[in-house]
Amino acid sequence: MIKNDDLVDSLNDLVRINNDRIQGFEKAIEDNEDPQLDDIFRHMVIQSQEFRSQLADHIVRIDGTGVSDATTTDVSSKLHRAWIDIKSALSGKDRDTVLSSVEFGENAAVEAYEEAIEKDPIPAYIKEDLQHQLAQLKESLNRVTSLRQ
Repeated sequence: MIKNDDLVDSLNDLVRINNDRIQGFEKAIEDNEDPQLDDIFRHMVIQSQEFRSQLADHIVRIDGTGVSDATTTDVSSKLHRAWIDIKSALSGKDRDTVLSSVEFGENAAVEAYEEAIEKDPIPAYIKEDLQHQLAQLKESLNRVTSLRQ
């Protein structure tokens, strides 16, 4: 069984990923000129806020220490680097560029969740929630991908 400290670290990483995702979509909304995309990105911000809240609840339940600041991001995370690329690409405000960058970031989020789920056995109730969040992330990724086509 995975140790509590390891589980807390893993959940905190997912909190940071959701913080990165929120910041990236807020930047996309700010820099984007397509109202349809703005609505989609607002939905994704709300989605990540809900994910982050659920993850924080799990951390507290297992007596872990959560990320000290709800807006903290991990500079070394793959997703953070992806969102930095997105923020840079958004300066052009081109719809295809925005969607391509968002797709890249969403792929990084999906990968991070898959890695977290594949770790040593974690409590079933947490794994179930992570799988549910992952399914929603994949739906978001598919939506972005379909908008590009």
